[in-house]
Amino acid sequence: MDLSRYVELFLSEGREHVAQLNAALLELDRVPDSSTSNAAVAEAFRAVHSIKGMAAAMGYTAVSDTAHGLESLLDELRRGDKRVTRTLVEHLLEEADALARGVEAAVQLPTAGTAKDAPAVVQRPAELDEATPARNTHVRVRASRLDSLMNLVGELEIARGRLGKVLGQNADDGVKAAFAHTSRLLTELKEEVITARMVPVGQAFERFPRLVRETARTLGKDVEFVLEGSDIELDRSMLDRIGDPVMHLLRNALDHGIESAEKRTAAGKDERGRLTLSAQRELGYVLIRVTDDGGGIDRTIVLARAHTLGLITADTEHLSDGDLLRVLSTPGFSTAASVTSVSGRGVGMDVVDAAMRVLGGTLDLSTTRGEGTAITLRLPLTVAIVRALIASVAGETFAIPFTHVHETLELEPPASVFDDGQWDEANINDDIVPVILLRRHFGVPARFAARMKSVTVTARGLRAALVVDDFLGQQDVVVKRFDSPKGSTVSFAGATVLSDGSPALIIDVNSLI
Repeated sequence: MDLSRYVELFLSEGREHVAQLNAALLELDRVPDSSTSNAAVAEAFRAVHSIKGMAAAMGYTAVSDTAHGLESLLDELRRGDKRVTRTLVEHLLEEADALARGVEAAVQLPTAGTAKDAPAVVQRPAELDEATPARNTHVRVRASRLDSLMNLVGELEIARGRLGKVLGQNADDGVKAAFAHTSRLLTELKEEVITARMVPVGQAFERFPRLVRETARTLGKDVEFVLEGSDIELDRSMLDRIGDPVMHLLRNALDHGIESAEKRTAAGKDERGRLTLSAQRELGYVLIRVTDDGGGIDRTIVLARAHTLGLITADTEHLSDGDLLRVLSTPGFSTAASVTSVSGRGVGMDVVDAAMRVLGGTLDLSTTRGEGTAITLRLPLTVAIVRALIASVAGETFAIPFTHVHETLELEPPASVFDDGQWDEANINDDIVPVILLRRHFGVPARFAARMKSVTVTARGLRAALVVDDFLGQQDVVVKRFDSPKGSTVSFAGATVLSDGSPALIIDVNSLI
């Protein structure tokens, strides 16, 4: 029997078990003497035992041997022959890393050629893996197939819109009823495909406890790391892309946010810092938030550095949260006095900001001196199909993602606008908001009237009013990749085909503000 067909399955399941192993060892490190330590040891043992059996079945001797040695150590802990110490946990984590490297490398090795060449296939013993019955209800599907399904659903969505427009003009009641039924089925199909692509954010979060632990120790800080909302689901393609941004936020919080034990004690705080990574659903979006109880961002230091680099005007004396976020997101910006293994190279918030632009999400910051900082990523559930406000500008049609939309309204330009054409800001609900004339932004002469249609949007912690010619409604649009022309004054997050068959560009609001 050719076992090469099972290589991808081995890699996929091996990664899952490695993640379970690391989580169990970190729990053991956190509470070595509690009643939960036995459960953590048992969980780690089950994960290693499963990897050993899988590797043996595939003929990956090196992986099987590594797993066997780690299994023996865990078995001694299970029997009480060894005590849990920090040194032992460090050793177990090192062995877990070696096992993880072995799992990744084994896909490059030849597998046993036939059934008689390979060891007997080792099934997961029921007594060692209580989740076995539940796993039988799941089928592993290639991610590329889900992507293809999503693309087909998107094309069907476009075709439905075009067909609906034609039938609305010419069809009899029977045809219209049949179309309405088909349309409902298509909506259900779309929802099912989107749901099939959803995976718990915990799959992306599972590597962070180890990262936080190692970084905190490098910095000489004692930090409690809390995960919340790991079961919240997000589109798989989006989940793959948020790992690096979240990693940068966590490292920044550990290095710049949470103070040393001495400073915390002097400030009347618990010497142990607290860092929280959470996920929650809100109105069709997912919020990923990194919160620390550290010293907060020192606006004075950031202000001085921003003045030095010319990032703000000379008369700026205070940075709001939105201004602060904009400055911190500038590539290369750093207030660190020296480069360390953790920070000082000016890489961090700009990476997060760039990722949000690609994903069509928004970034918000809230900080209080002496109390801590919270940074929130607001993400659409999927990047494949998004809800958008459709607007016309100079005869062209554009889509504005609802992720950024706050409200639509009509603005009255001041009298001076009709004389010199200048209009930089407007008073909206007692807030002075920048005004962006999309006609002018696209290189088209602006037209002014007594009342102008606009939409207020938020991005990068800032708010602005986009002035358009007209609103054409709202709809779900299928996002197609689009690269903006070189030298363009505005970036586009993609392109789409509307329900009437006409093309439209999706505006990247982040590039406007």
